[in-house]
Amino acid sequence: MDRSWLGRAVLRARHQALARKVALYDEARDRTRIERHQVRRFNEVWEYCLAEVPFYRSWRREHGLPERIDQLGDLRGFPPLTKEVLIARQDEIFQNGRIRDAYTTGGSTGQPTRYPRGAGEADGRWVDAYLGRHWAGVRPTDPGVLLWGHSHLFGAGLPGQLAQMKRRLADLVVNVTRLNAYDLSEPSLHKHYLAVRQRDPVALTGYTSAVFKLARYIERNQLDLGEQRRLRAVVLCAETASDADIAMVERVFKVPAVIEYGSAETGVLAMSHLSTRDIRVIWDSFVCLTDGDGELSVTTLADRLFPLVHYAIGDRVEPSDVVDGNALAFRAVLGRQQDIVRVGSARGLLDLSAILPVHILKSYPGIIGVQFRQVRPDALRIHVEADRPLDLADVGAYFVRELRKDHPELNADSISFAQISDPARTRAGKHALFVP
Repeated sequence: MDRSWLGRAVLRARHQALARKVALYDEARDRTRIERHQVRRFNEVWEYCLAEVPFYRSWRREHGLPERIDQLGDLRGFPPLTKEVLIARQDEIFQNGRIRDAYTTGGSTGQPTRYPRGAGEADGRWVDAYLGRHWAGVRPTDPGVLLWGHSHLFGAGLPGQLAQMKRRLADLVVNVTRLNAYDLSEPSLHKHYLAVRQRDPVALTGYTSAVFKLARYIERNQLDLGEQRRLRAVVLCAETASDADIAMVERVFKVPAVIEYGSAETGVLAMSHLSTRDIRVIWDSFVCLTDGDGELSVTTLADRLFPLVHYAIGDRVEPSDVVDGNALAFRAVLGRQQDIVRVGSARGLLDLSAILPVHILKSYPGIIGVQFRQVRPDALRIHVEADRPLDLADVGAYFVRELRKDHPELNADSISFAQISDPARTRAGKHALFVP
């Protein structure tokens, strides 16, 4: 078979599917019609699960689950599908080795998790990703710069070298220049700046922390990006984006910051639409249910070898368009449910979402990174990375003053600071929020 012909046929099919999806989202669709579509599509997926997926046949018997649902709220009656369940029942899920291909998470929050992957699923994930990029004015094969990592996943020796070569060829095909997000030293940041200036991409995409540090380096050194005639969006991925991150990126690059939310096991779930904080769920591919704490569960609606049903993805969101728990949009992705720091207060221990101190500290001049070490239940050590030497007493006074606006009972003595120059990273190369 002519492989070049096959490649063109696949690309043509993807573009046609993307055009259909863009048209679907361009239609004026009210929530009632959207939810009717989601219920119908879920019932089709669930019928497939009960007929073709042994794990879900067992799951239904064990938990007395229905054959179909009448409304999306019925999904809350399904037990959460957790990573722990998936790890414990790998033999059953992979049908004792009959299924070999898999999505694999990085394992940065614990043991890596594997999910069966079927032939052809990459096409649907590609369409979902480029629907979001379409909203930002970015088309397939537009020139892009990617601040990313994942080199650890290639392995060592000849297989690793071949995997890296395959990755470079794939980047060439999709017109992407890949920069190393693991090395954010000043010499590397300067090289990244030069690459962005010379490439003049339509999109700059990367880990939120890496893009923020590049923007801060450019601003601090008063570097000229040139005309940047083609740049339309800076896409922030994989890490929570604070208001300070967004403001810095938009000030330096002079284009909208776009939040892209997804995971290795799902692909892109949601993306900024008309504004950065208008993060729209890709509703024909996913149902996103939230509880009172904003904890998110995801049900996949696209064709998959192993659908995810009421899957506890482990993140919290701030929904902005939600009825009976079904979120069609988020204002923010807040991070993992366990991303809590504890400090002392006049009333005892005070639990804080980690994103609040991050937001406060990133608004302090010079601070470009924040990490936490929970020394004791009532003692928090905060590591700050900055582009200049800091007066830590002043940082501490500022932080306590700002935090007491929301928590006046805070015990200032329960918090200490250290300045660092080499922040810890997760196995996947992301900025680690917590350090041992």
